[in-house]
Amino acid sequence: MSLSTMEPPTFADDRWAKYRSHKRAVASLPFLLEWEEGDKRRSANAITVDVSHSGCMAVVGADLPLRRQVRIVMPKTGRSATAEVVWRGHEAWDVGIALQQPDPGFWGVKI
Repeated sequence: MSLSTMEPPTFADDRWAKYRSHKRAVASLPFLLEWEEGDKRRSANAITVDVSHSGCMAVVGADLPLRRQVRIVMPKTGRSATAEVVWRGHEAWDVGIALQQPDPGFWGVKI
């Protein structure tokens, strides 16, 4: 097969899809992330990159460690959910967040 006949990979060809518990949808949804740090309550603005029934990948305006327990607050709907930071990219603001209770309707978008 020559290189000229090869098609570039697409988002649908995601090599990690078979390892995920739910399908993902690309969505840019602003939200607020809240957490406790010692005796202080902290918060940061964030925006999703993609979402699923079980969580999201997001860009967060804070350097959060793995396993940090957080609360996601959706300002447009007023919904909130408890979650955990389960992945960090090489940039401090790229994070994967898992909802403690997966919810197909939490994000308000079709997945």
